[in-house]
Amino acid sequence: MGKPLLRAEGIIVDDRNMKVLVQCDAEESFYRFPGGAVEFRETAAHAIIRELMEEFDLPVEVGRLAVVNESIVEYDGIQRHDCTLLHWCSLIDEWEDTDAIWHSEHPDIKLVWRTFEQLESRPVYPEGIVDTISKVRPNTIDHLVTIITY
Repeated sequence: MGKPLLRAEGIIVDDRNMKVLVQCDAEESFYRFPGGAVEFRETAAHAIIRELMEEFDLPVEVGRLAVVNESIVEYDGIQRHDCTLLHWCSLIDEWEDTDAIWHSEHPDIKLVWRTFEQLESRPVYPEGIVDTISKVRPNTIDHLVTIITY
């Protein structure tokens, strides 16, 4: 089994709570919230800020912790047990929601606004996160455990 990985991701919802900012491939075969690995001596909030600036040149403010996701996955004989800290975030600058922002290092990865209904048409990682964030109550932190074997 590989070493567990600590990740941090940002949940960014538009002003009307109708759309969420998600990362996906060019074909939109999946969705996930933007973020990445937390580096040594870095907080989850700092990791979200750093990752969004490095990858998409997108400044954000990080709010409270929303969800802790433990992901226990086995695929092709590889076992992983990772933890992702998902925070509510907001954009610092206005962004027209009709455009995609393309990843600075991976030309096939982009950020797009999608409605919660659109998210139902493709896999969203971590699995179960859409239901979880739609039910999050103020001042609570949810714990989402994902155990999957592929």
